[in-house]
Amino acid sequence: MRTKQKYLDDVRDVLDSAAQEHATTFNPEYCFDSIIDEGNVRIAIKASITIDNLESSVREELSKISSILRCIPLIIGERTRKRPLQNGVIHTRGAIPAINLETLRRILEEKAFPFLLAKKGGIYVIIDGNKLKQAREARNYSRGDIAEEMGLSRRAIYEYERESMSPTIDVVLRLEEFLETILIEPRNLLETIATSKQPTMEPERHGKHTKLAKTTLEIFSRLGFNSTIAHDAPFNLLTSLHQHIFMSYLKKRLERLDENRLEFLAELADVLKEEPAIIASDTPTVESINGIPVIYLKELLSLENPGEFIALIQHRRGA
Repeated sequence: MRTKQKYLDDVRDVLDSAAQEHATTFNPEYCFDSIIDEGNVRIAIKASITIDNLESSVREELSKISSILRCIPLIIGERTRKRPLQNGVIHTRGAIPAINLETLRRILEEKAFPFLLAKKGGIYVIIDGNKLKQAREARNYSRGDIAEEMGLSRRAIYEYERESMSPTIDVVLRLEEFLETILIEPRNLLETIATSKQPTMEPERHGKHTKLAKTTLEIFSRLGFNSTIAHDAPFNLLTSLHQHIFMSYLKKRLERLDENRLEFLAELADVLKEEPAIIASDTPTVESINGIPVIYLKELLSLENPGEFIALIQHRRGA
């Protein structure tokens, strides 16, 4: 059995060899370990050898941050508490797909997508319900005809066509043979829905947040930004306006900045092509740290519109 460190090393090796571009760090305090940019899709990954060990709060935060950063969330692991994760099989935890590392490698390198689903009761096959319906109607079969031939209920055939229920491997193979049609449909886990809308953000003004976080939220709201507190991430605040997304690391004093967090934030910004920022209530001194603009609370309070904030960020980037 691989140790946790060996497993995380293996995950990094796969990402280094198979991903186009990624920013990765394995910090147990973060809800994601890696952000991958595959050109037309972003993926946010959380690695856990045993996928059932991820707390619901971590999964929820992974889903929220992925939505805002326009990423597809994925859990990578090797087993459930009861059994190993098989190659090419999709499990689900908190509505997030969970696959093993070999399946991730095949997706990134070969675009070979899984077509098996692990559900209560066993392993099921993903099929194209519309193809099933078209093949049935083309041969003038009723659902009852198919059900009788397969030894199933008419209701089951109806649910297969609606893709609200998945058949077993044996049933699919018999359906394909009877209808002379390929029904198996791999699940493209990298498929995204194009949208021009701004991501939905909950302000979270009511919570145990620092005074700096609460004040910053109020300022961004006044300026017209959508903002939300980010838990379990290298940034504390996500802010958006139109297509601009800002990832802000909030810290009262600059000398207390976490260098590892700062480094990962810079890597994320490079991969995501989004704007990082450090927001401090310190006395203004430096304009940037490691290429990340530093904005002071005093400056934020004096801003009158979102354009002034964006201009300030752009001016200080790399200063």
